[in-house]
Amino acid sequence: MSLHPLPMDGDGLIAAGTAKIMGEGRALLSAHRSGEIIRLRRGVYVDAERHAAQRALDRYRSSVLAAGRQRRRPVFAGQTAALLHGLPIIGVPDEIVLLSPSASGRRRNGVIELASRGDESIVERNGRRLTSIAETVIDVARTTTLLGALVVADAALHTPRFGAREPRCSAADLHEAYVRRRPFPRSRRVAAVLERASSDADTPLETLSRLRIEELGFPPPELQFAVLRPGRAAPSYLDFAWPEHGVWGEADGAMKYTGTVGEGSGAQRLFAEKRREDELRAVTGWRCARWTWQDAWAGRPLRDILRRAGLPTR
Repeated sequence: MSLHPLPMDGDGLIAAGTAKIMGEGRALLSAHRSGEIIRLRRGVYVDAERHAAQRALDRYRSSVLAAGRQRRRPVFAGQTAALLHGLPIIGVPDEIVLLSPSASGRRRNGVIELASRGDESIVERNGRRLTSIAETVIDVARTTTLLGALVVADAALHTPRFGAREPRCSAADLHEAYVRRRPFPRSRRVAAVLERASSDADTPLETLSRLRIEELGFPPPELQFAVLRPGRAAPSYLDFAWPEHGVWGEADGAMKYTGTVGEGSGAQRLFAEKRREDELRAVTGWRCARWTWQDAWAGRPLRDILRRAGLPTR
């Protein structure tokens, strides 16, 4: 049968209540029995073929919105709020995180409700109620790994070099949210994130790399180090630099040389990047180390790359 008569919202969700009001209750049951739609949460369905074709993180987002449809004025929190704020997260969360309407938290049916203090900062984004960016970072830092939390914190603090937009929040915002909550469980985990968070990480790969560099015992780098190439009005920025050791590092994303419309082919971009590297080496006299997400994630390949470039461990 066609799904056309079933009422589907802008997020691709089909609410059983809405279908019944429109007289499509029997069509909904038929589509569910035939496997054309699947139930995400009680009373909320989605087209099965569309759902299967989505990325895992998009399927999680659909489940998040379905859980929200079951509640009156839900407030999303933690990693769930980070996702809806448009902040990057590592992996796909196992559970949906909401702010409890009471001072009691609970975990049930794949949903965690964080106990409410009553003074949380709540914002609205795309018609959904979320904990504020600063509150979200604190909750993520309390409940996830150091890497996962640092990726969210760095993205929240990120300041584009060319003034495209303001940062989502400031270090002062995070500090104020942290102090306002104290004392609270796992506050030391949050402090570890806030101590390491930076506004200079352009990508999650740079955040991961910075953390691995620390874990592997290399000296801390200078981030987004500016170097002026000959004949250029604007400086080039090095992802990582160790001027005292004559080394700089570039974290290469998987899409760096693939090219997009208006940017030329992958080969053209690779040539431009090679020329950039040669010019930077001529200006600085430094050795360049390059690595990928896989190198940084595994750790040992990044260690070997930096050692070959001449960077010492402490």
